[in-house]
Amino acid sequence: MAKLDSFDELLNAPASTRKEVAASLYDQLYGPQLAKRAGALPSKRRLKKIALYEAIIGRGHESILEIGCGPGDLTYALVDHAEKVVAIDISATAIELARMRKGLWPLSEAQQQKAEFCQMSAVQLDFPDAAFDWVVSTSVVEHLHPDDVSSHMSEVRRVLKVGGKYLMWCPNGLGHHADREGHLSMMSYGEWMEKLTDAGFAGFRSTLTSRLPMVDARLKVVLESWLWRLKIKLMWSHLGVRNVLIVARK
Repeated sequence: MAKLDSFDELLNAPASTRKEVAASLYDQLYGPQLAKRAGALPSKRRLKKIALYEAIIGRGHESILEIGCGPGDLTYALVDHAEKVVAIDISATAIELARMRKGLWPLSEAQQQKAEFCQMSAVQLDFPDAAFDWVVSTSVVEHLHPDDVSSHMSEVRRVLKVGGKYLMWCPNGLGHHADREGHLSMMSYGEWMEKLTDAGFAGFRSTLTSRLPMVDARLKVVLESWLWRLKIKLMWSHLGVRNVLIVARK
């Protein structure tokens, strides 16, 4: 596996090699975590976010797809919410890490068997049409190549059942985040909703601040526009717009 110097190689990679370049890069990033994170539970902050995603998704579903599962913490948390939870990641090393961590959770063998892990790109989903009730991605879409965002959205919509929902969480491109290597597609609420609309999604919802209840996501567009014009940095987190959380319906 070739050593990558930076995300510039991914950003500049042609479409024909982008999948392989991304897989190699993220294998390198997850490699050191195999031993370090295999036996460590997620932080309290991460557990709090997972609980929010669980509350939004609810129970009683047939199938859920998690894109960019990383160490698998959200995947295992969702096993009681559906008959099957499929988790994918571009990195084979991340998939190995996720499988290793199943013993951290107080799950029965039947519950563990509900979780299925596969190496796969977020841009080319190898599933049939209308296969899932929910698709979830957290801290994923901002890592996509700008040219792949629309393809990702279209693929998510394709694998959702009619009326199915896509929950995505990512940093807000207007939210005063420090530049991070690997954040190739940072956008605002308004920009993400435009991308989702172009892909055929509708019915956009978000949390009122960073917690329930759910409200019309257009409120977040108004808030981020207002805060940006007034240059009020302090209120971005308090009003729940420093990061983007959108639930879109097919």
